[in-house]
Amino acid sequence: MAGFRLATIEQRGQERSALVVDERLFPLADLAPERPELQGGLFALLGQWDEVWPTLQSLAERADPRRGGSGPDARSVRLLTPIRYPRAVYTTVFNYYDFAADVGGPRPDKSQLRPYICTKLPNCVIGPDEAIVLPHHTQRVDWGVELGVVIGRRCYGAFARDALDYVAGYTIVNNLSARDGPRQDWPRLGYDWLLSQGFDTSAPIGPYLLPKAFVSDPHRLRLRLSRNGELIQDGSTATMVFSIAEQIEFLSSFVTLQPGDVVATGTPAGVGWQRGVFLRPGDELVCEIEGIGTLRNPVVGPLMLAPPYGGSAYA
Repeated sequence: MAGFRLATIEQRGQERSALVVDERLFPLADLAPERPELQGGLFALLGQWDEVWPTLQSLAERADPRRGGSGPDARSVRLLTPIRYPRAVYTTVFNYYDFAADVGGPRPDKSQLRPYICTKLPNCVIGPDEAIVLPHHTQRVDWGVELGVVIGRRCYGAFARDALDYVAGYTIVNNLSARDGPRQDWPRLGYDWLLSQGFDTSAPIGPYLLPKAFVSDPHRLRLRLSRNGELIQDGSTATMVFSIAEQIEFLSSFVTLQPGDVVATGTPAGVGWQRGVFLRPGDELVCEIEGIGTLRNPVVGPLMLAPPYGGSAYA
């Protein structure tokens, strides 16, 4: 079976799915114009993942450049975020042992804990080369390269032993967070996770979806993030506290996971939080996970001249 990744592109004004085989890109609409279910974007494809998977394998064999397939270099094509747009992006926090040590916390004891998971909204999601827009309400936006797990089947009440059966594949998520701490206007309510995690452009995702069939062990992947050319995160999914299956088991015990949902599984050591280093306009972030690709995003300043609510929510 020819290995491949999946991308979402804009073709003739329409959102289309494409296979990427040996860095060559093949729109599904061109490979199988007679198949209406293959004509849309990857989000639509995930809604029928089990049905289309055999067809994708067959098309990848046909498109394989080693067998004469010819397509443009995927690196020369503007890619959209692969899943436009997830109903939800779930983000698991404090889920790497080296992250906990790096920020000065105790070593997580799984026997006493359950996964701690937040959510991001669809408007948080951007794709490769799209700008991260810093919000007005904070000066402390931090980064975090994460393995994104893409759901391919409706999932509720899954046991960990079966949880990976609901996974379509993997992608890269850069989980951006505002690190301002508790709100001063509501001190008794503590941390405001919506302000921290939910601002626009806070979830770059991409560049591809790598089907799970081509990942022998998702807990043996190297993750890296560079800021302005300097490598600042270099970790492995082997240091997760809760496994992917355990996260899905916990989430699906109270939330129905839908095809196209993304679970961002935590970030390793190297965030700016404890170092007092945060994003500034003009920065560039580059995330890499082996086998998936490279996700690059520039950083720009706030678009509004002044916040309409009259000041920082933390002041």
